[in-house]
Amino acid sequence: MKKKYLECGRIINKRGIGGELKVECYCDSPAAVKNVKVLYADSDGKTAYIVKSIKEYKGFIYVKLDKVDSAEKADEMRGQLLFADRDDIIVGDDKFFIADLIGLDVVDAESKKVYGKITDVINYGASDIYVVSDGHKEYMLPAIDSIVLEKKLESYVLIKPIPGIFDDAEEIR
Repeated sequence: MKKKYLECGRIINKRGIGGELKVECYCDSPAAVKNVKVLYADSDGKTAYIVKSIKEYKGFIYVKLDKVDSAEKADEMRGQLLFADRDDIIVGDDKFFIADLIGLDVVDAESKKVYGKITDVINYGASDIYVVSDGHKEYMLPAIDSIVLEKKLESYVLIKPIPGIFDDAEEIR
């Protein structure tokens, strides 16, 4: 089941005395949340803030929210995650939300073997890395075209594994 409210960033600081918030954006680009009109302070959408202004600067977003009208209130929110309704975020046809990958089975394209489920997606610059768990062990799977062949966001990710990802190192030698 797809999450309705998605993490879009974390408040890392205040800016000025009027309550503006500096937010580390978790989206591919800060432009993804530029048109969002409401942000939430929880993953179930119970605490809503109307966005008065939002702008991008040097990879961060600066947000002015209703109910946050002083540096003190902004300071109290430091470290807080911000969520957006998935319907309010504009994504291209060939794009998807990382949250939609979590929990999907990772299946071998040839043998149909299920290696486990995606539990996390991390990125160190070159490409995304899918963290796959079989319940006992975790594996790091590079999310590159030569390995990840197909993504069915409702059920599985089809892969062509390379030696060493799921095999024990002793067996490869």
